[in-house]
Amino acid sequence: MESLDMSAFTVRGVTGTRLGAQNSHLYDLAAVIVHHGSGAGTGHYTAFAVHDGQWFHFNDSSVRPATTDAVAKCKPYILFYVRREFSIPPPL
Repeated sequence: MESLDMSAFTVRGVTGTRLGAQNSHLYDLAAVIVHHGSGAGTGHYTAFAVHDGQWFHFNDSSVRPATTDAVAKCKPYILFYVRREFSIPPPL
C-alpha cells in the first residue's frame, strides 16, 4: 500500500518533477472506494481512507478505525494514490 514505484511509466522532466529527485515517482495509497453488490446500478459504496497512518472505514454515517489488512483484503472499485514528493517549479 506504500511505495508504488511508477518510474517505469513516467516521462523524466515532467513539470512538477525534479530530475533525479529521490521518491519523485513513488505513490502511497490514500483511499479506496469499495462497491458492495452485483452491479454498478445496484448495491452500496463504502470507502477506506488513511489519515496520519491510521486507516478508517466510512460507511454512510459511521466512521470506524480499520486495519491495513482489512484494506488489503477489500475488493476495490477505485484506488486513490498520493505522490510522495511533489514540488512545483517557481514561476518564470
